[in-house]
Amino acid sequence: MARLGLVGFFGWGNYGDELFLEQWKTSLGRHHDVAVVHDQLTAPYFSRRATDIAEEFDALVIGGGDLVIPNKISPLYWNRAWLQRPVYISGVGVPTWVKYKAPDVIERLRTFFQHSNVRYISARDEESAQWIRHVLQPRISVRVHADLAFNLTMPPAHRYDTPTVGINLRTHRADSDPTQLLRVCETMQERGYDVVNLVLGTGRTRAADIEVARKFPFKDQIILESEDIDQLSSWIGGLEFLLSNKFHGTVAATMYGVSSVVLSATTKSRNLYSRLDRRHLLSSNEDPHLLPKAELAQVPVSDMAVRILEAEANAAVRDLQRLIDTDFPRRGPLTGAPMQGAPAEGSSAEGVRSA
Repeated sequence: MARLGLVGFFGWGNYGDELFLEQWKTSLGRHHDVAVVHDQLTAPYFSRRATDIAEEFDALVIGGGDLVIPNKISPLYWNRAWLQRPVYISGVGVPTWVKYKAPDVIERLRTFFQHSNVRYISARDEESAQWIRHVLQPRISVRVHADLAFNLTMPPAHRYDTPTVGINLRTHRADSDPTQLLRVCETMQERGYDVVNLVLGTGRTRAADIEVARKFPFKDQIILESEDIDQLSSWIGGLEFLLSNKFHGTVAATMYGVSSVVLSATTKSRNLYSRLDRRHLLSSNEDPHLLPKAELAQVPVSDMAVRILEAEANAAVRDLQRLIDTDFPRRGPLTGAPMQGAPAEGSSAEGVRSA
């Protein structure tokens, strides 16, 4: 059993990143001892030297999410201290809409990705993978698979008393004109739907997003908020459809077969909806065609398409698990020999697919 340090945007309460953390706990955490590496939510993120923290782990797993940012670098994600241990980069994305590539940032990222201790790299979409291959030029292959959240088993969907439509907002779009989204809410209410405003965050993200939800000018909205990630997911699962400012609101809805109108058409959303053939549901808070798109959202998501994404994410996590097991064989309690079913030291790591 290896002690694995988890590196990511964990603890701030962003819904998608907390899903990633849960995913690692329920996958890698079944076979290895996993723990988040940082203990502070403000820079420098660590109460001790990062080199000392790295020494406490056998390896580091970085991901998922948009952690590869062309114009700035985080000492949490791409800390040189991590490179004293084997590093596995999994399910990361690149916000390619950021056009400026800061030379010092690119050099730091390139040095990290090309390091001999980087054992594995995967991206959550082909666009991100191509950017990493072309700009960072790692020495190992870059694999591609669906977003890591698709590897989760979601809780049962909530049963609403009345057919219900969901919306969610976020702080950095709080100043957008609410007219079009308000029109959708009023129209759906006239057609007999309840409208819930889902606060998709916990902790400090929840506190900020609640204020945004309360300021939305639809007087009959029902605000749903919780510190329980499973509860948030369950509420999404019971909706008729969702209008989402948050990418993982859309991901979770898709996993439940609930259709979602994307109100933040970023790189990751465009790539997901290209795969699902649902680009017609890419929109924004101020889109004058938001109501017609909401009406189109009543067409359900293809169950087969969702199963493909789930199988892809599951296979990717299993491939990563095999590689880590190869690098760190589990040993029997008395003999010290590799346990039955665990790869022996020096065994081949072939079978980890590259894109």
